[in-house]
Amino acid sequence: MKANSLVLTSGPRRTVTAVAVLAVLGVGMGLFGVGNLIQVGEVACAPNPNPDPQSPTLVASDTFDGKFHLRWKPVRPDAKYVSLTKNKGKLTITTQRGSIHADEVTRNDPPAKNIYLIDNPLPDDADFEVITCISGFLPKQEYQQAALILYNDDDNYLKWSYEFSYVKGGSVALGLIRETKAKTEHDHVAPPEKADVKLWLRLTKRKNSYEYASSTDGKAFDVHGERDWGEKAPLQIGILAKNGGLPDVPEVDVCFERFELRSPPPKKQ
Repeated sequence: MKANSLVLTSGPRRTVTAVAVLAVLGVGMGLFGVGNLIQVGEVACAPNPNPDPQSPTLVASDTFDGKFHLRWKPVRPDAKYVSLTKNKGKLTITTQRGSIHADEVTRNDPPAKNIYLIDNPLPDDADFEVITCISGFLPKQEYQQAALILYNDDDNYLKWSYEFSYVKGGSVALGLIRETKAKTEHDHVAPPEKADVKLWLRLTKRKNSYEYASSTDGKAFDVHGERDWGEKAPLQIGILAKNGGLPDVPEVDVCFERFELRSPPPKKQ
């Protein structure tokens, strides 16, 4: 049987076989339809009879409705701090002490746990957009945080986080952290109002440039900037909730309502 293909970018046509995507995400083949909207991992795949070239293709999705739909590969898993039942319809990760910031080994910081990742199922040259929705979280002490992360290893990653930061002597902020060979670069912006009620974080890859954006309704996103990182696509993509390396910071629950990986819309001029 010939494998179907998914279009993964809104620019020049690049494809990857559906079989390869399903294999990475741990989804059985079943009936696979190809159209403009393809939901892999959340529901059975089905074609859109009237595809809109401006609409994104949904490659992977998890709604955390009592079970995992994707093949997550948590780094240093600690099941005591993770629950799919504590808050119905949400993945709850309780923050705990741990760091991957710069040279955490020399500082003797414990390594961060429960970095939830999926293998990147896309080719190196494929653009993509990744989104998560966080609810009921207000960071109050350094460095409580919830984030999207594009991850190669502990010393090479890009993280877009909602956190209590060092900015202004200590304040709540959105932070883009780029780390290459344990060397970090930071960009911070103020979070939107009511981010503690519900907050969407979005990263959009176009070649080696990453646009970072946020929203409080999942529809209208504020784009805060764009930065270059890496030479190839990230090996893994995912989410995290943790404290930093400081001791005695309270552990708090972070709820993730959704995770999506999809092709990006055309860049606004």
